[in-house]
Amino acid sequence: MGHVKIDIEKGSRSYSVKYSLSSAAGVKALLRDRHRISSARFRGDYAACDILVDLHSAINSAGLTDRQTEAIAFVYGFDVTQAEAARQMGVSREAVTQLIEAAAEKMAAVYKRWEYGEVSVEYTEDSELEAV
Repeated sequence: MGHVKIDIEKGSRSYSVKYSLSSAAGVKALLRDRHRISSARFRGDYAACDILVDLHSAINSAGLTDRQTEAIAFVYGFDVTQAEAARQMGVSREAVTQLIEAAAEKMAAVYKRWEYGEVSVEYTEDSELEAV
């Protein structure tokens, strides 16, 4: 008899994350995981592409100030701490926190206007290892 290669433990190594994009907390979670979602594009995950395109559109449509955009770019784009972003921007860490919170609120308002709701992204242990 032949052998069949079946991964019986695949389900235990995968999980799904829901992002509620009508809230600032959901938007910040999506921003936080942006790099992980981005890596899914290279495995053929077209939903990940759509999520990232919509995120970019929400950022552009939110009417963020230059400082809010800069804070988002440092913390979520360049993956530096809020303290390091504050040092680079010449402001306090609390100011960076406020800038990010205000930006996330504006972006959440855009997603609400779009009636976007929430999105789900599935991660597997293999994709976690690839993202690192």
